[in-house]
Amino acid sequence: MDDDQRSLSAGEVARELGVAVTTIRTWDRRYGLGPAQREAGKHRRYDTTDLARLRLMRQLTVDGVAPAEAARLARRLPTSLAATQAVAQQLAGKEAGAAVRGLCRAALALDVVQTDRLLSDAVGRCGVVVTWTTIIAPALIELGRRHAQAGRYIEAEHLLSNTVSRALARVPRNDALPAVLLACGPQEQHTLALEATAAALAETGRGSRMLGARVPAQSLSTAISKTGPHAVVLWSHQLQRDDLLQLAAAMTARPRPLIIATCGPGWQTRPPQDGVIAPASFVELLHVLQLVA
Repeated sequence: MDDDQRSLSAGEVARELGVAVTTIRTWDRRYGLGPAQREAGKHRRYDTTDLARLRLMRQLTVDGVAPAEAARLARRLPTSLAATQAVAQQLAGKEAGAAVRGLCRAALALDVVQTDRLLSDAVGRCGVVVTWTTIIAPALIELGRRHAQAGRYIEAEHLLSNTVSRALARVPRNDALPAVLLACGPQEQHTLALEATAAALAETGRGSRMLGARVPAQSLSTAISKTGPHAVVLWSHQLQRDDLLQLAAAMTARPRPLIIATCGPGWQTRPPQDGVIAPASFVELLHVLQLVA
C-alpha cells in the first residue's frame, strides 16, 4: 500500500480511475477538484492528494451520491496527505536505511528485547505511519528477500512479525466509535498491514474493528449487518476466488458501507472496480478512512 508522491496529467488520472478525461476536467471546473498546485504557463499536474480526492469522488458518485455532495466530501480529504508522505520520503534516506538494517540485525539475532526497543522508539518518535512505511515494511520485505534467496530465516521473520504486532497493539486506543471494519481475505493469514491501519487510526483518535485473518464472506456480511461500519477494508496478499466472493458480500451487505477499500498485493493485480476504492498507498488509505471514521 505504499507509493511515492506522484505527478500525473489529467489523461493519466483518467486512465487510472477508468473515466473520461472530460469527466476529470468537468470535476475541476464545476466542483473545484483540480490540482491543488497550479503554475502559470505549465500543464496542470495532479499529485497524490489530488488523486485520492478524485478516486473518492468517483467511488461516491458510482454509489449514487449526488456529485455536489460527493465533491464536498472529497474536498474534505486532509491536505496533510502530501506532507505526511514528504516526511516519510525524507526519512527513507540514510536515517531510515540505518533503522531498517538495525531492525533486521536484531531480528536475525533473535534479540526480541532489542527488536522491541527499536520498534517502540521508532513509533514513539515518528508515529505509526512513518514507522510502518519507512522502517517496518522495508524490514519485512528484506527478511522475506533473504528467505527467498537462502531458504532460511523464517524464525527471524516470525519474531519480527510478532514483535511488530505487539508494538502496534501498544498504541493507545480510546472509546471512539469503531466506524472502520478491517478484514483479511478468506485464505489470508497475514494481518500486520491491517494492524498497522488500526494503530494509525487510533493515533488520530479514530476507532476500528479488527476481524483478523481468514474471514469468510458470510462472516463479513454478518459483521457488516451487525455493526454498520462506515468503511470496510479488505486485505489480501495473493488474490483467490474466495476474495472475490468476500468483496461481493461487502458490496451487497446492508447497510452498505460508504467506503469499501481493497488493499494488498493481491488486489493490485485487478483493475479498479465500480464502487470500490483501491488506494495507491498506506497513507492514501488512511486519509480516505479519516473522512468517515
